[in-house]
Amino acid sequence: MKQLSCLYTLLFFFSLQLIGQQTVHKKLNQLMLDESFSELNTIWPVLTNDDNFFVFDDGEYFMNRTKAGSPYAIMGDWENDLNSFSIRTSLMLGPVESMSQSLGLILRASKDGQSAIICDINKFHRFRVRQLVDGKYKIVSTEGKEGWMKNSAIKGINEYNDINIKTNGSDHDLYMNGVLIYSFRIEGLEAGSFGLFIGPETKGRIDFISIHADELYRDKSKIYLTDDEVRDLISDNEKLTQELEQSLDARALELQNAIRILENQLKTMRLINKQLDKENTEYAVIKSAVDTNHVNLLMDLSHKVINNTLENRQLKIENKILSDSLVNVKLHFENLELELFLKVIDKKMKEQHFIDSVLTKFCTIDTVFLPADTFLVDSIRVDSMRIDSIITTSPILETE
Repeated sequence: MKQLSCLYTLLFFFSLQLIGQQTVHKKLNQLMLDESFSELNTIWPVLTNDDNFFVFDDGEYFMNRTKAGSPYAIMGDWENDLNSFSIRTSLMLGPVESMSQSLGLILRASKDGQSAIICDINKFHRFRVRQLVDGKYKIVSTEGKEGWMKNSAIKGINEYNDINIKTNGSDHDLYMNGVLIYSFRIEGLEAGSFGLFIGPETKGRIDFISIHADELYRDKSKIYLTDDEVRDLISDNEKLTQELEQSLDARALELQNAIRILENQLKTMRLINKQLDKENTEYAVIKSAVDTNHVNLLMDLSHKVINNTLENRQLKIENKILSDSLVNVKLHFENLELELFLKVIDKKMKEQHFIDSVLTKFCTIDTVFLPADTFLVDSIRVDSMRIDSIITTSPILETE
C-alpha cells in the first residue's frame, strides 16, 4: 500500500514536471504593442451601463461586471497577423462576494467570435485554460476540476498577477509571476485578435498589456533595414545635419545683416520724426487757431505771408532792373568821357599846328647869339611842354 502511495506521488510530481516544461524557444523580443492605459485611445473601449463599467483610471483599466450568470469579453481594436508571439499583462482581482469571479486573457480570437483561447485566474489561486470552438468551450487544462488548477505562484485578492503566454504557433507556455506553470499544444490555430476576459460579478484592474513578436518577424506596415542600410542612413543623416547647420549659420548671418539695415532705417526714421515734431511745435500756434475755429486769424496770417512774398519778389525784380541800368549808364559815361577827351586833344593839336604855321611864316629867328638849331630845339621843348600840360590836365578815365 505504501509502495502504491509512493507511486502515485511520483506520477503526480512527474505530471507536474511535464506540465511545467518549456516548449517555446523562439526569441520573442520585437515589441508590437505597449498599452499602459495612461490615456484614452481607440484600442480599448469605455463602457458604462447597467452590466459593465470599464474605464481608464489613473494609469489602469478598471473593470466591473455586475451581471450574474455570464462572462464578458473586451476585444482590443488592433490588427494582428502573428502566429508566434508573447502576450503579457498584469492584472488584479478585486474583493467581491461572488464565488464565480475570474479575470484573464483572450488570444487567437476569430472575427466572428466563434473561436479563441482563454486563460483566466480566480481568487482561489487557480488558473484555467479553455478553447472556444464553434462558440462552445472546450477545456484544455483537463488535469483540474472543471479545468481549474491550483498553483502557489498565483496571488490572491488585491494583488497583481503577472501573466505571460508565449507561443510558436502551436505550442504554448503559460508563465505566472515569472514561473512557468503550464504548457499545452493545439494544432491548426490561426492568427486572431487579443482581448480581456471578465467573469460574472467580477471586479478587477489591468495595469498594462504588451505584445512581442519573433525577432525575425517583418510587419508589412513597417520598413526593415539591414545593418549596412542603417549605417548608410546614419552617415547621410550626419551629412544632412552638417549641411543644415551651415545653412542655418548662413541664414543667421543674413538675418543679422537685415536687422542691421532695419536698425539704420529706424534711426533715420527717428531723425525724420524728430524734425517733424520740431516743425509741428513751430506750427502749434496755427494748429491751435484752426482747432479753436480762429479762422480770421489764420486768414490774416495767410494774406500777410502772401503779400510779403509778392513784395519781396517785386523788390528783387526792381533791384535787378536798377542794377542793370546802373551798369549801362556807367558804361555809356565812360564811352562819352573818352570821346570828349579825344576831341580836346584833337583841338589842341590843331591850335598848335596853327600857331606853328604863323610863327614860321611871320617871325624871324635871331641867330646872332643862339645857334640856329637851338631856337628850334627850344621851340620844340615849349611845344612838348604844352602837350604834356594838356595831357596832364585832361580828365582821368575811371575804370571799373
